[in-house]
Amino acid sequence: MIIDFKFKNYLSFADECCFTMLANKDKSHEDDLIVEGKERLSKARIIYGANASGKSSFIKAMLFVSTFIARSNTLLDKMPIGVIPFKFCDDCFNNPTEFSTTFIKDSIKYAYKFSCTKEKVIDERLDAYYTAKPTMIFNRTNTNNYEFNQDSKILNELKEHNLENKLFLVTSASWNYNKTKPVVDYLLNTIMVAINIDVLWKNCLDRIYANNEIEEYKEFCLRILNNADISISDFKMESKKVKDFGNNETIQELLRIATKGNEEVLSVVENSNIYNFITFHNVKNEENTKKYSLNLNEESFGTVQMFKYSPLLYYVFKEGRVLFIDEIDKSLHPLMVEYLVKMFYDKNINTGNAQLIANTHDTNLLNLDIFRRDDIWFTERDYESGKTEMYSLADFSPRKSENIEKAYLLGRFGAIPFIKGE
Repeated sequence: MIIDFKFKNYLSFADECCFTMLANKDKSHEDDLIVEGKERLSKARIIYGANASGKSSFIKAMLFVSTFIARSNTLLDKMPIGVIPFKFCDDCFNNPTEFSTTFIKDSIKYAYKFSCTKEKVIDERLDAYYTAKPTMIFNRTNTNNYEFNQDSKILNELKEHNLENKLFLVTSASWNYNKTKPVVDYLLNTIMVAINIDVLWKNCLDRIYANNEIEEYKEFCLRILNNADISISDFKMESKKVKDFGNNETIQELLRIATKGNEEVLSVVENSNIYNFITFHNVKNEENTKKYSLNLNEESFGTVQMFKYSPLLYYVFKEGRVLFIDEIDKSLHPLMVEYLVKMFYDKNINTGNAQLIANTHDTNLLNLDIFRRDDIWFTERDYESGKTEMYSLADFSPRKSENIEKAYLLGRFGAIPFIKGE
């Protein structure tokens, strides 16, 4: 379970963004909270803002963290890290970008943070809360200075395997240091960031096939579709490897161009799966009911989007993951978006305390019958400085009976576009 996520000097966020899943003293929707020790955490939080206000930049910040964790070990000496600092300020552009997150894994709270430039990691620290007080696992400063409170002999050996542009967290975990492995596992396998949903969709389908979970997934998917009033009675999945589509010379040549002639990459592409979905509809004509089939690409955009969400949600709920979604309302009816959100509050579905963090323009969700006041967040960009600010609805202390949607559209909470006339 994620507790908070903070970052500074990344994309449009020049100043520190402090986002939290911690519930405040408000007692509304108390049954919807996750209680872990003394922590009360929300299951879902939603972000609003005008176009180009920084909503996607927030999601991309978490994507950068998880991506850097994933690729740290692949970086050779002097290879660029790929971080993008705030560009509308000379000092920011030349200063490190900072990230930190606090979360709970296997009933232990961890706090991990790092800062980096495009060339190297500057600072890095991991604390674990085995008791009420934090225990420092390691503290890295000025790139190459390391401090260890415990296991100093093994950690001093492991630091020799690290490079300036690599995260010591990942290097130590890859050498099987047991106090950093849970943190890497969490940031790689519990956090799921959906910006390019097609990539995640395929990755989850690959895993479903590899684990032989097809029937279990189908049951889950059909339940979602039927509850969402999508008239699909059944579907079948067909999987085929790219190389099995035939020996068309044109296709082979295009693959070679796409992989730049790299035989290893070409082999991976040729052996990757392509999935085809056939949906079945029971249609009643006069007295008879007949089953008809459609290819998935013949379905509506909304139905296709629900299909693409389904394998993600299958693992999110099965494994209690944290799902970040950019534009959760894309191609979906407002009531469908509301249904997706409410799945996280359904204790029969969300048995593992999965969490949702998503941005949207769908104001139908601005409803205190669905969310707590501290579950609704806003991004607003100062168009003179270009800086994004992020804040919660709870900062305004609206009445529980207030029409939040109307107040937002009237500009009471900011974070809306100001449309100019001719």
